[in-house]
Amino acid sequence: MITEKKIIGLLQFQLPLIAWCVFVYTASSIPSPNIPALGTYTDKVIHFGVYGILCWLAHIAFHHQSNISLKKYSLLAAMIFTIVFGLSDEFHQLYTPGRTAELLDIAADTLGGAVYSTIYLRFRFYKNG
Repeated sequence: MITEKKIIGLLQFQLPLIAWCVFVYTASSIPSPNIPALGTYTDKVIHFGVYGILCWLAHIAFHHQSNISLKKYSLLAAMIFTIVFGLSDEFHQLYTPGRTAELLDIAADTLGGAVYSTIYLRFRFYKNG
């Protein structure tokens, strides 16, 4: 039986991550000719920010799970999720017209997650476990 508390938890903690993943996947599905020209490394800054947010949302979602191990290692799980999602996104772009997979994009994705993780470890926005 699904309780009101579980529904609220899903909407509050899990849905933002799911929505962000859908947003990232949809944005990366846009063919290259439809994307405005950006500066030389502007796209890397965007990757950094988008995946920093992804890591943050994944951390919150994993931190609020009932599974004790996932809750305990929520930051590590979020970092792994961020890296795997970034890799899958670059793979997906191989099949998107006009888009390519780039190692620097993967590096920017990973760095965005790593910077979030470092900031969290420094300031501990909420307690683990």
